[in-house]
Amino acid sequence: MKRPPLRALAAFETAARLGNFSDAAKELGISKSAVSHQVKSLESFLGTGLFIRLSRGVKLTTEGAIFYASVHEAYQRIDDGTHRILRHRKSEILTVRCGVSFGLRWLAPRLPLFLAEHPKIDLRIVTPTVNSPTVPIDIEIKYGPVIQHGMHLQPLPEEDVVPMCSPALLKSGDSLQSPADLSKFRLIESVLTEISWSHWLSSYQVPISEFSRVSFDNIVLALQAAVSGVGIALEGDFLASEDLASGRLVIPPALRTMRIRKSLRSLVVPEKSAHSPKYVLFRDWLFRNLQQR
Repeated sequence: MKRPPLRALAAFETAARLGNFSDAAKELGISKSAVSHQVKSLESFLGTGLFIRLSRGVKLTTEGAIFYASVHEAYQRIDDGTHRILRHRKSEILTVRCGVSFGLRWLAPRLPLFLAEHPKIDLRIVTPTVNSPTVPIDIEIKYGPVIQHGMHLQPLPEEDVVPMCSPALLKSGDSLQSPADLSKFRLIESVLTEISWSHWLSSYQVPISEFSRVSFDNIVLALQAAVSGVGIALEGDFLASEDLASGRLVIPPALRTMRIRKSLRSLVVPEKSAHSPKYVLFRDWLFRNLQQR
């Protein structure tokens, strides 16, 4: 069956909806005479009048009203289909939960790299704080052991857990010539640490059972305390890499070989999502960049 010209249909639908050729012309970006011409060509095609021309605007005839109902419904369906496709093509949200220290020290500085590679992904980074809102999590970079049924985990690369402190601290009156000299210093650790000072001392059979300590609820604060000369921190060299490279922190020479190598974090995702496209692309990006640390 022969169909009416699409331009004429567009002019008719817009003019009927707005009740005015002038307003239809503005919406379509054409002249008023062009709208009138298209409508006349459609009336000629259908063999009937569609509008009653008034001094101010136009009014649909009976045939015009019947035809408009069908045309408007068709346009509505086109709009609905277009909206569904465009909504599907919009940026996808990827929610990643990680510790404050990991997010601040490693992830946040590298987010521009991820977003440059994946511009259609909208990232949402959340940290497990006390008052944080409950939101659905796609991926978690979790510190410590993971014992959760139905979760798939992939350990991050191993790192060295070592004592570290400000170089100024080693120049103070208290010397650090042997592991036993740690008793002269305040020892810094994170509350949730995988390897505590007690664990480290026991592993290397250092005969210190009582010592002065200060603890923090995240690694960044513990490292900053060490930089400030508060004491000697026991942390992984991963998040401390910039401080160690710049010389803000040093590993005491007497303790340099006394390190515990361990993977401290895991990439965790529900098993049902372990092969989802957005998990795979984030996982691949994460491990590729971790290799360059």
